[in-house]
Amino acid sequence: MKESSSYQIIFFLFGILFLHSCSGGYNKYADTHYEQGLIFYETMEYDRSIESFTKVLELAPYGEENNKVYYNRGQAYFRTRQYDKAIYDFTKSLELTSKKEMQFTLYRARGNAWLAEEEYNNAIEDYSNALSLLPKHADAKYVYDSRAWALTKSEQYDEAIEDFSEAIRIDSEFARSYYGRGYVWHEKGDFHRALNDAKEAHKLKPEVKSYDDLMYEIRSSMKNE
Repeated sequence: MKESSSYQIIFFLFGILFLHSCSGGYNKYADTHYEQGLIFYETMEYDRSIESFTKVLELAPYGEENNKVYYNRGQAYFRTRQYDKAIYDFTKSLELTSKKEMQFTLYRARGNAWLAEEEYNNAIEDYSNALSLLPKHADAKYVYDSRAWALTKSEQYDEAIEDFSEAIRIDSEFARSYYGRGYVWHEKGDFHRALNDAKEAHKLKPEVKSYDDLMYEIRSSMKNE
């Protein structure tokens, strides 16, 4: 599996007007640290971003928007490959979140962290939870694609093919899912289907080297049949 760990991760931060209420009333410094955290994240200063979001949680431990702070800090932890801490923050955010849209985002984000940790069953469960909440979400194809890779790594090939196919059904020009499905067909020994999918991925995104590499691997396998 070669292409960017073969799952799609889309990062974004919640840019909110951060007026926290805490046990002692409004803390005027929390908003400043929150905005600094966003800026540090955008400039890829992830350690400083983590420090800023942590300071917000210290200053306003009962803030009404703390679910977003935990989410944002979790993304910064993810970027620094501190996956256990990212999972903790996404879990805390889920505990504080009632809106389906953000729950979808959090399950997806935590699924990505589980996938990076090679905890494939947990990743599959979180991706499934996201899709159960909002099956028609605009980003559903990415979740199907990510779940398909978790299934692939678990050697659940038939289920993976179903998910890659569903992502393609949603977006017929979704190159990475053609690549993923081709990869699985290759693993299953169905080289002709594998080559067709790899060719389609390469046709859609000829600049992606891993798609070309997959075609080469499949053709080599066909020669050795």
